[in-house]
Amino acid sequence: MMNVEAGKRDAAVAVFLTLSGGFLDTFAYVGHGHVFANTMTGNVALLGVNLAETDWRQARRHVPPLIAFVLAIFVVHLLALAASAGHRWARQPAIACLLLEIAFLTTAASGVVPIADSWLIPSISFVATLQTLSFTHLRNLSYTSVMTTGNLRRAAQALFSGLLPKRDINSLHEARLLGMIGLSFLVGAILGGVATRTLHDSTLWLAAALLVAALVQILRVARRTSDMTDNDL
Repeated sequence: MMNVEAGKRDAAVAVFLTLSGGFLDTFAYVGHGHVFANTMTGNVALLGVNLAETDWRQARRHVPPLIAFVLAIFVVHLLALAASAGHRWARQPAIACLLLEIAFLTTAASGVVPIADSWLIPSISFVATLQTLSFTHLRNLSYTSVMTTGNLRRAAQALFSGLLPKRDINSLHEARLLGMIGLSFLVGAILGGVATRTLHDSTLWLAAALLVAALVQILRVARRTSDMTDNDL
């Protein structure tokens, strides 16, 4: 049996997922009414600004992604319950969630099934939240692939711990990994913003490609680590 857990924690997988997270946030903000797909803090803040300015129309745009976010948490909770109950179909919920996200993004990019703007961003919020709840660790470090505040905070903490009061190689290594994740989100956001202005909704093909790359890497690492374990036996 493949070691999927090892694949989920791989550094390249974290980079691909985080690139996609930044990409989708700027896709939503630039191309679909200044609403974030992933960053719920941003949506709550903008919702507050819009309410303060009595801009009811814009305020309404921020509510559906928040609802989708909560709904995705509920779905992941149900999957965890199913897995703990021993249901075979729930053995690999992370892979299932990633496949669902890829399927949705490719469908939206192709235009085969027209998706109204009012449904597109909440749907992206839903599948992206499934992603971040399913992929929570880079090696032994916790991280999130669809927002960056926590990653940057922990990277800075690890950096300072690694420098003061004396040099700590392990802390500096953690700072490098988390810094890489923060940079990946920024690069994804830049690419998403540039691509959305020229390709519009077809930009989602690129986001889906990043997720496919993550999936391929997961399976490659899972197979390699399983072969190593079998050889040791």
